[in-house]
Amino acid sequence: MPEEKSKWKKEISAGGIVYKKESGRIFVLLINPKSRDFGPPEDYWTFPKGKQDIDGEDLKQVAVREVREEGGVNAEIEHELGYVKFFRNWKGDEAIKFVTYFLMRYLDGNPDDHDEEVAKVEWVKLQDVDSMLKWPTDKEMFERALSHLRAADFDKPKS
Repeated sequence: MPEEKSKWKKEISAGGIVYKKESGRIFVLLINPKSRDFGPPEDYWTFPKGKQDIDGEDLKQVAVREVREEGGVNAEIEHELGYVKFFRNWKGDEAIKFVTYFLMRYLDGNPDDHDEEVAKVEWVKLQDVDSMLKWPTDKEMFERALSHLRAADFDKPKS
């Protein structure tokens, strides 16, 4: 009997690389998600993101919502960073994922107010973020965010 081929579903998601400036330093919000079915923490840090699964919600709205749910904070979009695609291969739940990321500025909220999908949320010093990221797609998006943050040149006095 021939082996049945699994069908890869397509998932559209969005997320945010959220930053804040405090005491002259830039911090970026990272999450440590729980394993599937809300088990123990995964062995990696990433950015808040999630599926476009509410009718009529555009990608910007998805990103803002997911940052609020998974990161516990409210943030405003400054730049679209583009998208990455990757395969999620969970037995019985395979998908090709397209995730659009936005650079977002922190407005308010407390990272402790995250939802049950997340084990921990932390503000991480800008220079430490890359070393905490595991996935190449996260590193790629972080590099894009960095180019925007550098172009903003936060340390220059405003004239």
